[in-house]
Amino acid sequence: MEERLSPTRHVKALHCLNNIPCAVLLPVVTVDGEEHVLFEVRSSKLSWQPRDICFPGGKIEAADANAQAAAIRETEEELGIARSAIEILGPLDYLESMVGVTVWPFAARLHSLDFSISKDELDEVFTVPLAWLRQYQPEEKRMEIATRPGPDFPSDLLRSAAPDTTSEWRRRKTYSVYIYRYENHVIWGITAHILRHFLSLY
Repeated sequence: MEERLSPTRHVKALHCLNNIPCAVLLPVVTVDGEEHVLFEVRSSKLSWQPRDICFPGGKIEAADANAQAAAIRETEEELGIARSAIEILGPLDYLESMVGVTVWPFAARLHSLDFSISKDELDEVFTVPLAWLRQYQPEEKRMEIATRPGPDFPSDLLRSAAPDTTSEWRRRKTYSVYIYRYENHVIWGITAHILRHFLSLY
């Protein structure tokens, strides 16, 4: 049945960036009696972002009941961990990214460190003490966003704004990029944004 406008209508994200909807799990684990956050290192064999540091997660599939279900499924697949060992702590704010994904993150506690990681997707996993993350001041750098019209875009809509640069890249704005450096690992990008938000709540 087609959804209709009403005072109780459930609001969803209205996407205009053609982003792929994804979900990730930010895992809290206990190592030697101390809370840590677990990170993954993407496989060096992957064509997109090889060796980047990330959280378990991926694309929300049609068969997933919701974003949380997708995050749990991906965590099971990537870490080889049972659903019964995953305790959801709560949802984090979702993130619209300029790299082509919209990410719904969820914080969770993993009650097992007995992993069997997917070698097709991951090279390794590592953990960082939560106490270290709380006291660390990440670097903040700036990234620029630029746009230019596609080949089929009506030129008359751009002519008045910049008549001699209608086909050129135009800088629109900048945004913050946070960087955490732990031992030989560099955590940045979407993962760092989600981590920073989590630390403000937990």
